[in-house]
Amino acid sequence: MKVLTSLKTVCLLMLMLFLTFPAQALAGQQRKGIAGDWEIKMDFNGQEVTSILSFSQDKEGKLTGKWIAFWGVNELNNLKYEEDKLSFVQVSRFGDTEITSNFTGAIQRGKLSGTLSNDRGEFEVEGKKLRRMPMIMGSWEMKFKVGEREVTTTLVVKADEAGKPVAEWQSQWGEHQITDVTFKKGKLTFQRKSKIQDQQWESTFEGTLKGQTLSGVIKSERGDITAEGTRVGAALVGQWELEISSDSGSRKQLLRVNPDLSAMLGPIAVKKVNLNDNEVTFKTELEFGEQKYDISFAGNLDGRKLSGELTSSRGSQQVTGKKIRSTSDKQRASQIKKPSRKPDVIYVPTPQEVVDKMLEMAEIKEGDVVYDLGCGDGRIVVTAAKRYGVKAFGFDINPKRVRESLENVRKYNVGHLVTIKQEDIFTLDLREANVVTLYLLPSLNVKLMPQLEKLRPGSRILSHDFDMRGAKPVVEYRMNTSGNDNGDDDEEYYGEEQHTIYKWIVPWEKD
Repeated sequence: MKVLTSLKTVCLLMLMLFLTFPAQALAGQQRKGIAGDWEIKMDFNGQEVTSILSFSQDKEGKLTGKWIAFWGVNELNNLKYEEDKLSFVQVSRFGDTEITSNFTGAIQRGKLSGTLSNDRGEFEVEGKKLRRMPMIMGSWEMKFKVGEREVTTTLVVKADEAGKPVAEWQSQWGEHQITDVTFKKGKLTFQRKSKIQDQQWESTFEGTLKGQTLSGVIKSERGDITAEGTRVGAALVGQWELEISSDSGSRKQLLRVNPDLSAMLGPIAVKKVNLNDNEVTFKTELEFGEQKYDISFAGNLDGRKLSGELTSSRGSQQVTGKKIRSTSDKQRASQIKKPSRKPDVIYVPTPQEVVDKMLEMAEIKEGDVVYDLGCGDGRIVVTAAKRYGVKAFGFDINPKRVRESLENVRKYNVGHLVTIKQEDIFTLDLREANVVTLYLLPSLNVKLMPQLEKLRPGSRILSHDFDMRGAKPVVEYRMNTSGNDNGDDDEEYYGEEQHTIYKWIVPWEKD
């Protein structure tokens, strides 16, 4: 009897688990199914109004949502979604007026429908889920070498009428036709037919998308060529939280910039956002019934901040905004960890004049890779990327310095070229670099020599103020600076400082 009782107990427990687990899993699947943006349309006194319902999950897996209309953004309260049934409360504010609306409806077969009711009446709502644009879409500046010649072309990836990816290879040399484009699990492949004068050939491309970089290989009977692509307008792509202000008050709005630089200003479609240096502009049109309003924006991009003016026939409004951190940004921030040991030197920033001269003496050319060992606030790698357009890596053991570097990378929009890592520089493999910069003590330079000796022949090493015993520099350059690295004009107060820049070329002459 005891055995039978135990067997019954086990069976009962297994049945309970079987019934409970699928219900939890189904709830999770439902939340994932609703997550994303839904375009909804509502008849408001004979006028069709378009808005966006945006659903997501917080860290605890709880469903949250926003109602995004052309008049602003409101959080959804008392949000419930169970067995396809959807309900929430939304509070809208128009100046001093507050309107509370209740929604009840359902999501079935990919369509949202229901009723929004408030003290002004009941309004029928219908909606469909918007597909997120694949990150491969957009324009890519592709760089590669043909023999000794550096070549830069543009690869444009977009979707055809069926939503499948197609591409164009835009080059000033010859004609190129791309077919059989596929993008799966971060991998882009296509076939290419090329014709330059009387020469014709076929090739394939296989590349990997990582962040805002597309790295791959062009293969043909002529051999393999490595190609690196950077996204055009990468600094703009993502979601921006805006504050729009005028004499009548302020409101919140969202600007979502897609990978191809099309966008959504709230629920209003924008065909193209233009980025020229740090100047941002776009134009769009708001339709409300039979009325149409032209809207334009002109402003400036400063790292993760956007400011400017939104203009329409109703006047101008001031805009300030910040970029909402993506999951990848949060993951990068989480990589900052407690250092394994104390930093070897006290942080003293290299004056910008010295940074400029060090990079000039490095004779940086296209295709070079710069490593800064003990990167501080990242000014050397940021300057290398901005001025020379090369890839640069900054390494520092101090988490505070890493955070400062990452902030400067964001501020100057060079994240597609600059990588910052929290590392012990004496454990690094430096062989990928051909320019290395230092601002360390002489003993630390000597300690790095076994690593530096492995650099490729012709690689340049530049050190600020400190030499490297046992290695004879090819240049010792002395210069004076104002001693003021804060941008002030009072040179008399700060006085002058003397600096020496040492340069070695691998392999160096022994001293």
